[in-house]
Amino acid sequence: MMGQIGTPIIAVESGYVEALGWNQYGGWRIGIRSFDKKRYYYYAHLRQNYPYAEDLKEGDIVTAGDVIGYMGHTGYSATENVNNIETVHLHFGLELVFDESQKESNNEIWINCYELVKFLSRNRSEVYKVEGTKEWKRVTDIKLPEVEEANQNYKSKILTE
Repeated sequence: MMGQIGTPIIAVESGYVEALGWNQYGGWRIGIRSFDKKRYYYYAHLRQNYPYAEDLKEGDIVTAGDVIGYMGHTGYSATENVNNIETVHLHFGLELVFDESQKESNNEIWINCYELVKFLSRNRSEVYKVEGTKEWKRVTDIKLPEVEEANQNYKSKILTE
């Protein structure tokens, strides 16, 4: 998806941040796994020097509609934080995971997201720029039962460790 550097990237579905960091091909990228672990969303080629929403880290729980990062053109370099792609864009992918052995194998199932993106563009989460920062935030906060449950499980896990 084409856009301008710094365009806010919005989480398509609630879930866990499973991957966050530099990848030689995808540049700065984020991977989010749905709570039922059946879908994996991939967002790549994020902005140089400021790719992610503030304080986002692996293991975090995100809610559909949250700002998770910012569009850029990083990637295609073994050296971290390099813009080696001419056209600013978001590489967005959706992998279906019916069996955990599929993940990171030759049996991955990736979906053509064109129709999903058209639907989402008509139902996008409104965001606003946080004055004096590089951050964007969602306008309307929502509470989803699955996010509340995941947050409770996460807090319980931390308290028992």
